[in-house]
Amino acid sequence: MLAVIHLRRNQGPRVEPARAVAAWWSDRAIETQLFVYDDASDASYYGAGLDAFTLLLEISAATSEPILLHITDSTLRKEISGVVDAFPSVSLVGANRSAVLELTLAALDVLDADSRDQEAALEERERERIAALPELTVATDASKSRRRGVGVACVSEEGVRYQRMVPKVATILEGELLAIELAIVRFEDRRLHILTDSQPALEHLGVLQNPRPLRSCGGVKATVDRIHEAMRGREIRLSWVRGHDGHLLNETADRLAMAVRRAHESDVPTEALQTIAQQIMEPLLGAA
Repeated sequence: MLAVIHLRRNQGPRVEPARAVAAWWSDRAIETQLFVYDDASDASYYGAGLDAFTLLLEISAATSEPILLHITDSTLRKEISGVVDAFPSVSLVGANRSAVLELTLAALDVLDADSRDQEAALEERERERIAALPELTVATDASKSRRRGVGVACVSEEGVRYQRMVPKVATILEGELLAIELAIVRFEDRRLHILTDSQPALEHLGVLQNPRPLRSCGGVKATVDRIHEAMRGREIRLSWVRGHDGHLLNETADRLAMAVRRAHESDVPTEALQTIAQQIMEPLLGAA
């Protein structure tokens, strides 16, 4: 019986559990068995490989067939070769035969399928986690002077803020849309209720109906397209709030946007801007 043991634990940026696959030829067909441990430690990694080895020994004993075994991991192969005399039914072989390659590819297919299943399960758990969280309200705003460029900001009811200066923007409309985009991108793991005091921005996003022609040129159209793409598959509501009307979240976003714009225009150091932003946030944090 020709067989292969193939091991895996780290694949890509995410650490996966230790796994091993035993693959063997049986009646001109390939059979496989996957062994999975909960962590990626050396003990689990080689434990999974030894579980695969034990299975092959059991099959050999049941069928009275000797095993021609290839082990892809060099360390496990060395360890088993040191004790292989204790297993008369086992002979270790190299990879220089086509049947070994077929078994290795079959083992890889099993591992890849398990990785996909784990990733799908992880994504589903993440969706369930996000769905269980309450909707997060975020206010957005933009600030522009007569100079070119716009400051944009967003702030959540939980007291998390983001600010940025976009020097080349020529219109406040594009700035308001950029502020909405900032909120969508930065608060990516929550269901959102985004508040803006810009009716034109909501009109361009299709939230408010208005018979006036919408500006579809330049940065406005590009930003609208990016927002629609970022909202795909997300639960996001967009609402209008009257600006400069005492709404604490809206007023905070307005002041944060103005602060980052003025800091840029006056070459205020980043450390000073952070201090200013923290002072702006104090009423909101106190209310929270």
